[in-house]
Amino acid sequence: MSAPVLFAFMCVVSIHTATLSAQLPPPAHDPGVRGGAAGAGAPLAGLTAGQLLFFNEGKADFDEQETVPDGLGARFNLDSCGGCHAQPATGGTSPAINPEVAMATAAGAHNTPPFFVQSNGPVREARFKFQADGVTRDGGVHDIYVITGRSDAPSGCQIMQEDFDAQNARGNVIFRIPTPAFGTGLMEAIPDGTIAGNLALNATGSSGRPRPIR
Repeated sequence: MSAPVLFAFMCVVSIHTATLSAQLPPPAHDPGVRGGAAGAGAPLAGLTAGQLLFFNEGKADFDEQETVPDGLGARFNLDSCGGCHAQPATGGTSPAINPEVAMATAAGAHNTPPFFVQSNGPVREARFKFQADGVTRDGGVHDIYVITGRSDAPSGCQIMQEDFDAQNARGNVIFRIPTPAFGTGLMEAIPDGTIAGNLALNATGSSGRPRPIR
């Protein structure tokens, strides 16, 4: 191939490549945390006075910090629902600063934060895959703290924390961060059977096909 022909060929290839590059969509970009108001957690517009009162009473109860006389314990993760479900608003997910760290010794408690609880880490709840026999499925939440030592605990209370280090060594611990009580978190809280039942009855005008996650 002569030099002029080769040069012309290279020019055509360069132009074609530049054209294809111009047609490609820009690379994906994570914009990070959205600024401004949360845009979630507030009551729906148009509620009646009674409905708004019901919402506000529920929110206050959600944010209330419980004590042992109120019903806290004997095992617990935190003393309020809103403490874990706080970002970007009440009812959301884990806040930037994990409140479980300070809760370990609140009111004089003798707890030690387990290895997976960090100040700058997310709130976590722990579940065990299997029960003590290593065969029977567990899957339930195992609270990280106990009321032993708290000033409001009954006299003589000596309940002990779970041994999460031992369970982790067995590969028996799984975690979950707080699921929001609104948006897709609300959808996740609806049992699969309810979704399938509504679809079968078509009482809500639903359509599509449910895909349970196993």
